[in-house]
Amino acid sequence: MNIAEIGSRHLSDALTGVMASCDVTEWKDDEGKPVKLYWKPMTGVEQRKIDRGQSEVDRICLTVKHRARDADGQLVFAKVGLTSLATDYDYDVIRAIAFIIAGNLGQGADEKQAAAEKE
Repeated sequence: MNIAEIGSRHLSDALTGVMASCDVTEWKDDEGKPVKLYWKPMTGVEQRKIDRGQSEVDRICLTVKHRARDADGQLVFAKVGLTSLATDYDYDVIRAIAFIIAGNLGQGADEKQAAAEKE
């Protein structure tokens, strides 16, 4: 297998594998527990959508809009407008989520991947 095929297989495997996640402690569910957001590796198509933002605020909100997922892998903010993300949510929280996702700083994926490799 050549290097290009290896790289393509890596993305394919990563997109179907365990998602990374983070707890959003500022947002509580009905039981008072922090909500958990998930994300998959980013593709160039997603990056292009994010780069269309006219400002840093837009790009941060677009990062969350196009990458934050629920446990089933569905985009959480797919139906939320960009203006709403910038005005109806605590921007400090949105910015923190975008930072964690962009830096792939979440929990879950590394630990689960390591456990799967041991099996």
